[in-house]
Amino acid sequence: MESKDTFLKLFLAHNTHLFSFILTLVPNYSDAEDLLQETASLMWEKFETYRPGSSFWAWARQIARYKVANYYRVKKSQFQLDEDLLEDLGAAHERMVGHLNEQKAALTGCLKKLRQEDLNLIRMKYFQNLSIAEIARQSNRSIHTLYKRISFIYFLLQDCVQKTLAAWDIRYESE
Repeated sequence: MESKDTFLKLFLAHNTHLFSFILTLVPNYSDAEDLLQETASLMWEKFETYRPGSSFWAWARQIARYKVANYYRVKKSQFQLDEDLLEDLGAAHERMVGHLNEQKAALTGCLKKLRQEDLNLIRMKYFQNLSIAEIARQSNRSIHTLYKRISFIYFLLQDCVQKTLAAWDIRYESE
């Protein structure tokens, strides 16, 4: 029972990332969904081959690559895809995900630098998905004032993220 719980926890944590990886490699959204299901099924069957403590993502990605390669073998009359290209697409996806993770980390740090009042506005707008009219009603402020303030906060965050990423690039280059 514990291995089923462990699998489910790990799979749910990586499900979105795994789907985006598969979608990078196949041209059709519906086929990518099918491949994700097939990959999940095979992962479930082969879960005993996963070594606890190792990278679940690397293990899952390898199984997904196998399923995608098989997809292209079966559909070879429709597609001609070189294995090296498949590897290059997978590597490009990894770089993109790495960059997105860096942006997310930078944004998290920048959000912590905001004044509490500004952070509350961002939470209401982007995390609670409240309309500007609803935020105005709750905060007793004008819609126009809120649009201006949220635009300003957005600019501050964008500038902070860009500066943070630039500083990280300089740090990585010097290491």
